[in-house]
Amino acid sequence: MSLGPLGMSSGMDINSMVSKIVDSERVPKQARIDNDRAQIGTDISAYGRLRESLDTMKNLMANFRQEKAFAVRTVESTDDDVVSASATTEAIAGRYAIDVLQLAQSHKVASEAMSEEVEFGPGKLQVSLGKENFTVDVKDRSSMVDIVRGINGTTNNPGVRASIINDTNGKRLIVASDRSGAENNIKISVESEVGNPLKNFEYKTLEERVKALEVARSAAEKALAVPILGQEIANQMGSDLLDGEKEKSKDDLIDQARGQAAAETLLTTKDADGNVVPSFAKPEDSIPGWSETASGTLLDSYEPPEPELDEKALNKMGDVPGWNNTASGTLTDSFVTPSEAQAAEEQRIAQLDAEASALIAAQDAELADKRAEIDDAVAKGTLTEEQAYQAKLDLLPPEERERRVNIDNTQAALQSAQESMAAYSGMAEVQTAQDSVVMLDGIAQLSSENNVIENAIDGIDITVKGVTDPTEKKTEIGVEYDRQSVREDIEQFVSAYNQFHQISSDLSAVDPQTGAAGPLAGDSIVRSAQSRLKTAFSTAVEQAPEDLKTLTEFGITSTRQGTLEINDKMLDRQLNKNFTKLEEFFGGNNGFAKKVEDAIQSMTGVTGTIRTRENSLREQNFRLSDQQSELDRRMVSLEDRTKNKFMAMQDATAKMQGQLSGMMNALG
Repeated sequence: MSLGPLGMSSGMDINSMVSKIVDSERVPKQARIDNDRAQIGTDISAYGRLRESLDTMKNLMANFRQEKAFAVRTVESTDDDVVSASATTEAIAGRYAIDVLQLAQSHKVASEAMSEEVEFGPGKLQVSLGKENFTVDVKDRSSMVDIVRGINGTTNNPGVRASIINDTNGKRLIVASDRSGAENNIKISVESEVGNPLKNFEYKTLEERVKALEVARSAAEKALAVPILGQEIANQMGSDLLDGEKEKSKDDLIDQARGQAAAETLLTTKDADGNVVPSFAKPEDSIPGWSETASGTLLDSYEPPEPELDEKALNKMGDVPGWNNTASGTLTDSFVTPSEAQAAEEQRIAQLDAEASALIAAQDAELADKRAEIDDAVAKGTLTEEQAYQAKLDLLPPEERERRVNIDNTQAALQSAQESMAAYSGMAEVQTAQDSVVMLDGIAQLSSENNVIENAIDGIDITVKGVTDPTEKKTEIGVEYDRQSVREDIEQFVSAYNQFHQISSDLSAVDPQTGAAGPLAGDSIVRSAQSRLKTAFSTAVEQAPEDLKTLTEFGITSTRQGTLEINDKMLDRQLNKNFTKLEEFFGGNNGFAKKVEDAIQSMTGVTGTIRTRENSLREQNFRLSDQQSELDRRMVSLEDRTKNKFMAMQDATAKMQGQLSGMMNALG
């Protein structure tokens, strides 16, 4: 019998013994957890396959319900090298003849060939593209490469690109636009001194130069037509002096004479002795034989004799207003006729004209003296030409000063325009900026700044690639409903349902020979899904046309196995005959697609039966994970306790063996 310590000396393996004890406790519990977890995983996978097959059908139905499947258009061109097109859902089926008159192109200008040694600057290039512009500062002694870098490197450059062409005669600057279209013309103006080679990079069209010259000439003619200091101003000053007197016109004088005639009522007559008496004289002074006892009959029957007028009075009779035979000679003596008044008026005007002329002559003489003093100062060098010009302007009235400056400026502009027209040495046009232009069906002209004419026809964009030959047949584009795409969608729907049917059958089937059952065998969810879909398939769509109420009328029927099959002839007939009516069957909130969507949503939606079952299985899986963690903690504790017990037993055995060995040694 061995007296060695328990374990190592006795050959016992504590770790192995502890492991077997722990495993005997762990294995049945772990097996149950593993089996449950495997079953849950299988079920989740099965429900996932079933849900995915249903969602495939639902997504197809969404396209039908939103009428996307019927909105697709196909576009064909008889010559894709000349015209191509694309159509949106708004396009109406039809055919259109296209004549491409011209393609869009960008503007391009080029300079004359120059020597490599030419240096430019200082100055500025004002470059514009359409309505946008930017400035390039050119330093003194710059090269053509510097100018190219300045144009291309400007941050606010809207799309102007410069480059250099190495001509056999020298270098040429090419400036081109990145944008096509007639509105995107390039313009370049130069600010530099006369004789600077930078002027060679200016670009103005001949029309612009001619127009500038015409504008300058028109402005100069208008400015020169404005009167300057001289006779016209003298006439105006004289007119101003006479304004007060001219207010008394001939009519005013006639009215004045009429007033005087009305005031003087002195009519003359003769008494019995032949003496002239006033018409307002007393009766005893004017009526012959008058006495205080004279009868009233004498007074009533008395008529004064006819007045006697002298020759002067007779001449004025036609001019005196209110004239009668009893008019006084005194009135004719004092009355001024219109002709006499006019003569007096003309005499006064002539006198005032003479006074105004004398005043103007004095002012002109004073002005001439001051101008002479300024000219003498220029001759002596005390004034510059510019100072003398300004000093002479200061001598003029404000309005005349403004007119004189305007004349000088317009004359300078005219001279500049004439010089620019005669000595233009700027860049020449290499390529004209133009829009693309097409003629649609021979009646409608369309254009675009690029070669894509958007919405040329409602829902149709046309892309032009070449100019058509008017002597040849026109290029045509045809827009059609995409019947083939809809047919493919219907075929995909049938295929998706058949896939669902196959998956659901496999998952719920039971092998009659082996008894092996699918993961969803006997599950009511599978039967519910199949039942809901068959109900949706067989229910008539009330809003659809009479000959398109059910799937059967599309040639889609059920087989004995429960799958769907398509009668190709019936489907093609419906697509060709009733394509525009198909959306009434499939689309809308009460159409076939919505019925199928709702049936599937009730199963695969967030609150659907399949989603609910999947969530329940995931909760079970979480609980199994908790059980696994609890089992692991218990097994660790069991292992520690068991090992400690074996270690304590080993220590006690070793102690006993030591005591026994001591006793044996003592007994000898």
